[in-house]
Amino acid sequence: MSNFEGLIKSLGPERVKLDEPLSSHTTLKIGGPADLFYEAKNSGELIKAVRLARSFEVPVTVIAGGSNVLVGDLGIRGLTVANRGGKIEIREKKFLGFRKNKVIEVDSRWMVSNKGTMKYDFSDLDYDESDFPEVEVSIGSGVNLQLAMDKLFDEGITGLQWYARIPGSLGGAVFNNIHGGNHVFFEIVKDVVVLTQHGDVMKIPVKSMRFEYDKSRLQTSGEIVLEVVLNLRKGDVEKARMVAEEWKKRKSSQPMNSAGCVFKNISEEDRVILGYPTTTIGYIVEHILNMTGYKVGGAMISEFHHNFIVNTGEATARDYLMVRNEIVRRAKEAIGLELEDEIIYLGEFD
Repeated sequence: MSNFEGLIKSLGPERVKLDEPLSSHTTLKIGGPADLFYEAKNSGELIKAVRLARSFEVPVTVIAGGSNVLVGDLGIRGLTVANRGGKIEIREKKFLGFRKNKVIEVDSRWMVSNKGTMKYDFSDLDYDESDFPEVEVSIGSGVNLQLAMDKLFDEGITGLQWYARIPGSLGGAVFNNIHGGNHVFFEIVKDVVVLTQHGDVMKIPVKSMRFEYDKSRLQTSGEIVLEVVLNLRKGDVEKARMVAEEWKKRKSSQPMNSAGCVFKNISEEDRVILGYPTTTIGYIVEHILNMTGYKVGGAMISEFHHNFIVNTGEATARDYLMVRNEIVRRAKEAIGLELEDEIIYLGEFD
């Protein structure tokens, strides 16, 4: 029996798909086949799949919502685990103890709105929630961020409104330390529960996560997020809903048939040196490099947000990279700027 056969038998033949096209599991709709594909419905199944794959010496890759990634046209070798669904557990503090926890079962599927004002500024929507009581919430890493926000609003809990319309899971939000307007995700993180490379479950406090702009220790440690513990608020839910809806409208200029922002924004120091009005790469691509509408095959720089490369229908990873590489070349040649990727590359590229 081969290692693949042993792994399939252990996971259950009815749960494992062979040569599954990963274009069906990414927001960019690009990606070759996964040798083996398994959908983990909770943290227990995720741990089991990863540990089994390692025991059979089969390479394992974990994805969730499929945003912020480019999968190569040749696909991913070994086992690809889609981390889907999970639980939301509300731990309300009462004096020195806790009330009985409330657990909400959730599914990771969600829908987005395409309506909006095309305004991409959020400063007027920012406000302080620090006077409201804190509430501790544990969320499975495979839970969709937007679904979690809506579910918690229903329970009178706020704090996720700053991240409205950002696709992906809670695990991805921590992995990339996502930002929404003036807020970054680590502001609300208390602890992160991970599966280590040795197969152990470990809780990491926020101070040890090495969070920076669009960075965390997870990007180099090989640890897999299982659960995220957040410090949220028993806040003004109606105000939070209003902010989230307006946030969605203003972010509607960001196309959904993409992987998200291609490059990290420049530093404030570089902005001052270059004399630009903003740190956004989109401004540079549109107004300095004059690349509006630049296209290779089915991959094109978005006309609505120039730090996005969109799939116009039949794009390949090769097309995407050719557009990306041309932006890098022109930025280096025109203004001496070394662009830094925000997208994560998975699998094999031709």
